[in-house]
Amino acid sequence: MTNEKLKQGMSRWKKTSFDGIHKYVEKVEDVLLSESSWSTTDSECSGCIHLSKDSNLHTEGCSASAFELATLSAVQALNGNYIQSASSHCMLGGGLKTLAVGSATLLSSGIRGGMLQQLSLLAAGAQPWHHNICTAHSRRFAYAATLAIYVYEVETGSNQWQLFSILADHRKTITCLDWHPCNDDLLASASLDQRVCVWNVSRQCVLHAISICRVPTVVAWCTGHRDLLSFSTQSGPIQLWDYTDNSEPYPIREDYGYTNGIVIYRWHPTVSGRLVIGHEDGKLTVYREDVGKTRYSAFPEGGEDNEDHTLVTLEWDTCSPDYILVAYRGGALWLVDVNSMRIITKYIMPISASVNTLAWLPDAPGMFVTGDAEKGILRVWTVSKSTPVENNVLKNTGFHVLCVTRVLNVNAPRNVHQDQTNDLSGERKGLMIPNVAVVTLFKDGGVGLYHLRRKQWIFNREHGHTETIFDCSFKPEDSDLLATASFDGSIKIWKIDTMETVDHLPNCNSIIYSLSWAPADLNCIVAGTSGGDVFIWDVGKHKILQDICSHKDKKVFCVAWNHKDARRIASAGESGYCYVHQVSGTLLQDYRHPGPVYGCDWRDADILATGCEDGKIRIFNVTKNRREPLTELKAHLKKVFRVKWNPVYADILCSGSDDSSVRIWSYAKAQCLTILVGHSDNVRGLAWCPEVPFLLISGSWDRTMRVWDARHATCLDVVLDHGADVYGLSIHPVRPFLLASCSRDSTMRLWSLTSFVAPLYLKVLAGKTTEEIIRNNEQQNSFSSGLYLCGLRAEHLLTALQKTDISHRPSKRLKLFTDLFCGDVRVKNLWDLVYVLQGHADISQLSPNYTQSIMHHSHLIKCSLAVAAEQEIDANRGHGVASRKHSMQENQDLLAESYLRCGALHQYCELMTRLHHWDHALALAPAVSVEYWRKLMARHAEQLLSDDNEACVPYLLATRDADKLINFHIGRGHLDKAFSECVALSKITRNSRKGPPPEVPPRVSAAEINGTGHIQERTLECARLVANWHLLRGSPIIAACALLAVDDVKGALSMLLRGHELELVVAVGRLLGHENSDSESSRICKTDTPEIKGLVETSLRYLTYRAIRLSLWELAIDLAKTLPEGIDQTVLLAEVVLSFIGGHEEQEALYAYAGFPPSAECPEKALGSVLDQVLYMLLSAQPHKGLSKGLEFLQDQIIGGNLDRSSVWYVLRLVQAVPLIYTDGKWVIRGSQRGGLLAISAYLGAVKAAVLDYRPVVLHLLSHASYILEKHRPSGCEFLAEHISAAKAKWEEGNCNWSIDISESSEIYSDIGITRVSGSHLPRHSDSQICCITNQMIKGPSYFLENGESVMGQNDALMWAKVHPYSPLGTGHRLNPF
Repeated sequence: MTNEKLKQGMSRWKKTSFDGIHKYVEKVEDVLLSESSWSTTDSECSGCIHLSKDSNLHTEGCSASAFELATLSAVQALNGNYIQSASSHCMLGGGLKTLAVGSATLLSSGIRGGMLQQLSLLAAGAQPWHHNICTAHSRRFAYAATLAIYVYEVETGSNQWQLFSILADHRKTITCLDWHPCNDDLLASASLDQRVCVWNVSRQCVLHAISICRVPTVVAWCTGHRDLLSFSTQSGPIQLWDYTDNSEPYPIREDYGYTNGIVIYRWHPTVSGRLVIGHEDGKLTVYREDVGKTRYSAFPEGGEDNEDHTLVTLEWDTCSPDYILVAYRGGALWLVDVNSMRIITKYIMPISASVNTLAWLPDAPGMFVTGDAEKGILRVWTVSKSTPVENNVLKNTGFHVLCVTRVLNVNAPRNVHQDQTNDLSGERKGLMIPNVAVVTLFKDGGVGLYHLRRKQWIFNREHGHTETIFDCSFKPEDSDLLATASFDGSIKIWKIDTMETVDHLPNCNSIIYSLSWAPADLNCIVAGTSGGDVFIWDVGKHKILQDICSHKDKKVFCVAWNHKDARRIASAGESGYCYVHQVSGTLLQDYRHPGPVYGCDWRDADILATGCEDGKIRIFNVTKNRREPLTELKAHLKKVFRVKWNPVYADILCSGSDDSSVRIWSYAKAQCLTILVGHSDNVRGLAWCPEVPFLLISGSWDRTMRVWDARHATCLDVVLDHGADVYGLSIHPVRPFLLASCSRDSTMRLWSLTSFVAPLYLKVLAGKTTEEIIRNNEQQNSFSSGLYLCGLRAEHLLTALQKTDISHRPSKRLKLFTDLFCGDVRVKNLWDLVYVLQGHADISQLSPNYTQSIMHHSHLIKCSLAVAAEQEIDANRGHGVASRKHSMQENQDLLAESYLRCGALHQYCELMTRLHHWDHALALAPAVSVEYWRKLMARHAEQLLSDDNEACVPYLLATRDADKLINFHIGRGHLDKAFSECVALSKITRNSRKGPPPEVPPRVSAAEINGTGHIQERTLECARLVANWHLLRGSPIIAACALLAVDDVKGALSMLLRGHELELVVAVGRLLGHENSDSESSRICKTDTPEIKGLVETSLRYLTYRAIRLSLWELAIDLAKTLPEGIDQTVLLAEVVLSFIGGHEEQEALYAYAGFPPSAECPEKALGSVLDQVLYMLLSAQPHKGLSKGLEFLQDQIIGGNLDRSSVWYVLRLVQAVPLIYTDGKWVIRGSQRGGLLAISAYLGAVKAAVLDYRPVVLHLLSHASYILEKHRPSGCEFLAEHISAAKAKWEEGNCNWSIDISESSEIYSDIGITRVSGSHLPRHSDSQICCITNQMIKGPSYFLENGESVMGQNDALMWAKVHPYSPLGTGHRLNPF
C-alpha cells in the first residue's frame, strides 16, 4: 500500500470512529452517558460478522493519532490557528527583532507541547464491569480502563515497574484483551465500539483491526496457531480470524450461536484445538478437535444441588488435557473432568465467601489461587486439598480479576516483618510457593502486582478513577492537594507530588459532575450530583454536613463556593435554576433561566455569572432583591457550558460553548471582545492563568487542550495527550504555572506552563529590574500590551522583597522568582535542602512536608525517630488518618520499618517484644549492647516461666539463672534434668571467666571496622544510585535532592542540568556555589567550586541559546554578559551576533551592544591566535573567509589528533553559529564550505557526544557525518571517512579512550551524561510519535523538524543540538530545542 493510500485509509478510519463518539449523547445536555450502562448484549442484527471498510488497514508505523496530529499542525498553521511557542514568545517578549525571522521555520519546527509540558500522570483505575480485562506476559502486564489499555513493564535487572505504554484507539468501553502467548509485543483487544484490534505494544499502534455487527466480549489467541485470533459475542459464535492475511473471520466448526450466553471461553494452553466455553446457565461446551470430536455441552455431573448455577470463570489445568477449574457465583469451586463432565473435587470456601477470579500457578503443578468477590482475600490452593492452604488479606475491597506471571529479575529486598505478620506462616512450611507475581485488579479500581512467595507488593496503586473525571480543583489552603470528581460517584483527594490518595469519599450512588473547595482553612468540599443533590463534605471529619435538595431530582452540573464570602454557594443544573444557598442550607436566591444552566462562577462576594442552554451569559448581583440579571451577553450559537471570570481584570470573563468557540467578554461594555476559534467540538474546561491574565487554557471534546493569547485571539499551543474529552482544568493557587487537567479517559495530568514565561524568567537571570517583570494593574480593566506578571503571587513577591534586608535581597529575589516560575511542586524539597546547606539548622523554618520528603542526612535520624513516635501513637490508639488506610497489624509493621531505617535498634527490639516476636528482638539485641541482650533474655525467660513453658530452659541457661532453672525442673519432678543442666551451667560459668562467650562477641562500631571515610563513600554511592534512578524516570529535581541530602552540590547541579532545569541550575549554583562557598557554615567542598562554576556557566549558555530561539537578541547578550569576562563570554557573545539575520543597521547596533567593533573594523582585529582570527573574520563583512580559516584549522586538528585542545571546540562553536540558510530556504555560504562544515560538525559532534556519554546519539551522528560526506562530497574532507569508520569501530568495541582530558576544561565538558527532561518517562496517549533517528516510540515532549513531519524526542534533540546544532535531515537548518 502506498503512503498516500495509507494516509487516506487512516483518515477514513479515524473520521469514522471519531465522528461516532458522541452519537449516544445528543439528547443529554451536559455530559456523556455512562458507558458502563451501555448494554453489552447483541444488537438486533442478524448476527453476521463481517469486515468493515477499513479492515484491510494495517500500519507498522505510528497510530492514527500521529497522522491526525501531522494533519492538524499543517492545516492549522495555514489557518493561523496554531502557532508554536517560539513564535508566540517572539511576539510577546520584546527586544531587538527582524522581520526576516519567523514565519515558516517557527511554524513548522519546534517542541510539540512547548508550552504545556506534562509533569505527572495519574493513570486510570481498572474498570470493574468487564471481566476479561487483565493479562500478563513475563516482563509486562496490561489492564483495561474504560477507554485505554495501560501496559506496565519491569526494568531489566530491576524490580521496578513503570508505565510503558498507553494504547488508546477504542472509542467506547473496552470489553476484553489477551496477550499473544509467544510475542509480548502483540496484544488483542475488543470494545463496545464493535471493533477487534491487534496492537503493537512497543510502537503503541494498531496493526490490524476489524469491525463486526455485535459487541465482542471475549478475545483469545488460538493455541498452536501463531497468527490465529478468536473472538466471540455474548451469544456466539466463536469466530477465528487470521489477522495477517486480511481474510474474513469464520465460525469454529460452522457453529452459529448458543442458546445460553457465553460468559468466558478458554483454549487449552498446550493442546491445540481443545476449547471449553462457560455459559450463563452454568453449562460447559467442549470442543476436542485434537481427537476428532465435535462439541458437546452439559452441566458437570454431581453439581446439580448447587443453588446458583451462574458461572463466574473457568481455567484449564495446564498439566492436564482434561481438567478445568470452574467457579460459580454461589461460592461453588470445582475441579471438573471435561472428558466425562464429572466433578473430581469440590473445594470448600468459607461461609459467605465466593470466588470472583482464579488462576493456575506456573511452575507449580496442581496449585492455583483465587480472589474473593466480597473482600480482597487471595487464597492459595492445591488440587489435592479441598480447603485453602494459605489466605492472604490484601485489601478490604473485593477482587475483580487476577492473573499470574512468572517473576523475572525481581530482586526486591525482603521485609523482615512480612513473614512474621502472617498468622498462617507455619502452614507455609513444606509448601513450595513458586516465584510468581499475581496481577490484581480490585473492584475499586485498584491495581497491583503481588509477590506470592515473599508476600509483599512489588507494585501497588490502591486507587484510581474507573470512569470519566469531570472536575478537578486544588485546595486553597493546602494547594498540594487536588480533589477530583468522577462519573464513578466518588471524590478523591490526591497528594500531587506522589499522586497518592490521602482521602476519598466513596460511591455516592450518583454521578458527581462538579466540586468546589471552601475558602481558607474550612477543609470542606461542595459537590453537585446527577441525582439533584448539592452536598457539603467535611473532609477532616469525614462526614456530610449538608445535603441541599433544591434541584429536586434534576442534574446539578456546576457548583461554586464563593471565596470572598464563604457563606454563599451557587449551584446550577438541569432544572433551569441557579440557586444561591448559605452554608447552612438556607436559600438566598433562585435565578430562573429558560433552559438548563450548565456553568456558574463568582467574580467577588456579590457578582455571579451563569451560562445557559440558550447560548446566553447572565450576570447577577445576589445582594439586590431582584431575579432579573444585570446584564445578558448573547453571541454563542449553542449552549454555554462554562463561564470563568478573569482573576486579575474584574471586567473580563470568558465562556466556552457547544459551538466549539471560546469568547472573551467585557462585562462593563456588555460586548464580546474576541472569539477564539480552533476547537472542532464542544468546549468544556476553561482556566485563566492568575499571573499572566491574557493567558487562557481550554479543553474540548475534540480531545485537545489549547493555550490562547486572549488579546489577539491566537492559539499558542495544542496538546493531544488526553485520549478523550477534556473536562476539568485547574490552576495551582500558589504555583500559577502549574495546571491540572482531567478527562473522559479517566486520567488526571499535571502540566507546566513555565515555557510561556521564559522571557520573564530570562530577564530575572539577566538581572533586569523588577519593574520590567511585574506590573501593577489595579487601574486597568483590559489586557496590557506586554508580558508581565500581574497577579496576587507577584504582589506577595514584591512585599517579601521589600521586607528583606538589602544585602540579602539579590539572593532572596532569585529564589522567590525561581520558586514562582517553577511548575513542579517538588521544588519545595529542593529549596529546603538549599536552606540547610546554607548553614541554617532550624527545621521549623522548612516546609511542612519536609520530613515526608528527602531529608538532609543530618536530620534523617532525628526526624525519622519523630515520625516513628507519631506512628507508635497511632498504632497504639488504633484510630486516626493512618488507621483508615492501614490495619492495626500494618501500622505496627510500618512502625518497625521506621525504627530500622533510622537505626533505632533499641526501640525496634522493644516493639518486637510487645508483638511477641522475641526471636527477632533477641537476634538484634547484641547490636545495642551485650548487657541489654542479657536483660532481654531474662525478661523472655521470665515470661515463659509465667506460662509454665518448657521453652524457657535455654534462656535460663544463657542468663545463668541457676535458682530458677533448678526450681523449674524440680517443680515438674524432672530431677535428672535439674542435675544435668546444673552441671552444664557450672561449666558455662567457668568458661565465661576466661573471656566473653564466643557466641556474643564484644561490640565493635562500623566506623572502627571500616573507617568513617568508607561509610561516607558508600553513602554517597547509594545517593548517586537513587539520583540516577529518579533522573531516568523524568524527575531531575528529586534526583538533585537525593544528592543535596549528602552535600553533593556538584552532583545535584549536574542532575538538574541533565534534566534541562537550567534556571534551577543557575539559581541553586549562585545561592550555594558562589555566594555561600566562603561561609564558615557552608557544607560545600571547596574543591568543587570550579566545577560548580562550569555547570552554572553551561546552563547560562543554553539559556542564551533559548533567548536566541525566541529572537530576544538584547536579552541574549545580557545573559551572555553574566558570564565572567574571558574567552567563554566572548565566544558566547559572538554566537549571539552571528546568529542574527536582519538589516545592516540592526546588526551594527547589536555589535555595539555586545561590545564588538563595527563589521568594517573587524578585519583589523583578526590578528594573533587562530581563535581571534576566526572570530573577527566571521564578524566582518566577509564571513566566508573566517569560515574557511576555521574549517582549515579544524581539519588540521582532526588529522593531527589534537582534539584535547580547548581552542578546537571554541572555533567549532564559532563556525557553527554562522547561519547556513536564510529563512526563505536559500543558502548563505558556498556549497563546498557548507558541506565541509556540516561533515566536520557532525564528526566532532559525535566525538564530543562520546566523551560526554550521550550514548543514544553517538552512532547516529557518525552515520549522519557519513551521509553528509556522501551527499555533498566537500573538497578537503576526504580524510573524514577514515576517521568516521575508526570512530564507529571504537564505539562499538566499547573503547572509551578518546584522548581528551575533560578535567582540564570544566566549562566545555560540564554537561556529562544523557539528558532526561521532566516527564520524559511518561508514554504519550493519543499523540504517539516515532523518533526519526532512533526509530523508537517517543516518551515525553517531542521536537518537530523543519519539514513538519519528522520528529525527535526532546531528550535526543537536546543531546544532538548540544554537540551538532544542525538538523539530522541534512538540510542545514539549525536545531534549537533549548
